[in-house]
Amino acid sequence: MPITGEPGHGGGVRLELDRAVAAVRMTVSEIAALWLAARLSREASDLPWADAARTALGKLLRCLPPARARELRGLCRRVIVGPPASNFVRGTAGTPPRDLLRVFDIAFAGRRGLTFRYTDRDGRRSNRRIEPHGLLVEPPVWYVLALDLAIGRPRMFRMDRIARPRVMHDHSFREDLAVIRAQVPDQRRWRSLSPS
Repeated sequence: MPITGEPGHGGGVRLELDRAVAAVRMTVSEIAALWLAARLSREASDLPWADAARTALGKLLRCLPPARARELRGLCRRVIVGPPASNFVRGTAGTPPRDLLRVFDIAFAGRRGLTFRYTDRDGRRSNRRIEPHGLLVEPPVWYVLALDLAIGRPRMFRMDRIARPRVMHDHSFREDLAVIRAQVPDQRRWRSLSPS
């Protein structure tokens, strides 16, 4: 980084920040969000900066301390990118509630339970308690890959059908990739969001 200096009283040394990118502190969730955005934009179309996004994010990963890099890899293994949603699904999809994104981020990254009101495809409503083990993206539709605590089995929940989400701070869990694989078994169609 270029450094300039001025001698004498009131002088000093100055880092020329306008000539280089300043250091930015980012959370693992923020880096994973950038990774996902770059992956989705690359798969949606051949954008001019797709390769630049991939190499920039690779540099970002190499700058992380080893513990945070492991945390990022663990988080990304739980995010699955699939093919675009069918026209039928797109036609029935709504927008997830704004508060869900923040609440889901806390529960997903923090490995905490999640409770919400869910409306299934037939319009039936129920209250759910889950462990959010994975996230499936079928652009533009998002699904939570979860362990349903009421039945003790893997279940998939479309995010636009979720209402009144709350983090269960008193319920923690260890991620279980088997919950994800039970719902997205075809590895040729689906792949995890790899940060490497």
